Amino acid sequence: MEKQSLKDEFYRYWSEKLGLPEEKLRPWFDEEFDGEPDPEAPFLVPDKMEVFHKYSYGGQSRFFREIMKNRRLYGARCPECQKVYCPPRRDCPRCLATMDWVELSGRGQVVNYTIQYYSTSVFVKKVPFLVAYVRLEGTDFLMMANIEMDDVSRARPGMPVEVAFREARHGSITDIYFRPAEE
Repeated sequence: MEKQSLKDEFYRYWSEKLGLPEEKLRPWFDEEFDGEPDPEAPFLVPDKMEVFHKYSYGGQSRFFREIMKNRRLYGARCPECQKVYCPPRRDCPRCLATMDWVELSGRGQVVNYTIQYYSTSVFVKKVPFLVAYVRLEGTDFLMMANIEMDDVSRARPGMPVEVAFREARHGSITDIYFRPAEE
């Protein structure tokens, strides 16, 4: 097979196999065909790897499990200093004590926010939306969360909010969002 037709066949084959346009492959492999590579140099060919795996939320597992299965929001309280975190931590960063789980009301107040008019995130269904720091009742720290509301111009610091759970939940932080609470 002639050098040019061998090169064309190489790109055609790998383009079809990987589902990539030939133009994407050429910069990576033209040197193999256009130069005189050392015969002992590694011979590189394109490939595609898909990896499916399971990973653990570790000490935060209950937080995500309660959201997904039971529509409940939990935080973690330090038995030593009594600070409550949400999102939770397994161990207190101040005292290093193992935390205790506490169910939260899901109500809180916006401390500060920004309005997002565009999003590339697949999990954001309603644009515009707020990204806000929320102080949840019964916690000592702020939680960054999305807030969905019909009229974002009505948002303000101090605005009361409540947690909302998506109908379809998949075990991720995007299973929840906040919305303005009835005052």
